[in-house]
Amino acid sequence: MDKSVYVPSTWKRLIAQGLDQCFRLPLYWPFAKVLFLLVFTDEDVFLGLGEIIWILCVPFIYSGVFLWLLQATPGKWLMGLKVVPAEDPEAALQWQQCVLRPLVERLSLFVSWMPYALAFFRYDRTHLADWVAETRVVQFTPRPSRPPIRWFVGTLLCLLYIYEGLVSAVAFNRALNWETRRLDVRDLIVIEEED
Repeated sequence: MDKSVYVPSTWKRLIAQGLDQCFRLPLYWPFAKVLFLLVFTDEDVFLGLGEIIWILCVPFIYSGVFLWLLQATPGKWLMGLKVVPAEDPEAALQWQQCVLRPLVERLSLFVSWMPYALAFFRYDRTHLADWVAETRVVQFTPRPSRPPIRWFVGTLLCLLYIYEGLVSAVAFNRALNWETRRLDVRDLIVIEEED
């Protein structure tokens, strides 16, 4: 069976990303108290190393499991998108691709959303995680037009996200106390506001 695949619109992918962010929110429920204390008190708020690892791993586990089960995250699935191997869109993803794609997305922690912004430089809208895992996101309904390369938007977003990611990384490093293995969340927010 030969299915034609098409490059999804940037808007569909952004909406899918937003939906996935909403679906992941319940996984952060254990940190509701931290958020409450940050907003409504002046107390010091700390996160332990295990909690930091959990916060960083939630998106990785979420994406990896759903890629393995559905070849799409729930947000992509609702938007009619699918993650497929780059060379053969009819084939199933290999377990390595289901691990590599979200892992590369999480390793981009220090450059913010810059790996996603790279997609604006390509007609097929693939980005760093797709290149490493040899995947691409597709839709099965035709588009009215071919996606244009958006040089200005891509360059602007890449520069903005690199700067934002580096500022956040420096702030994170300053707020993390390796001796106690705790992160002072209030200091992290204050440092970012000062920079």
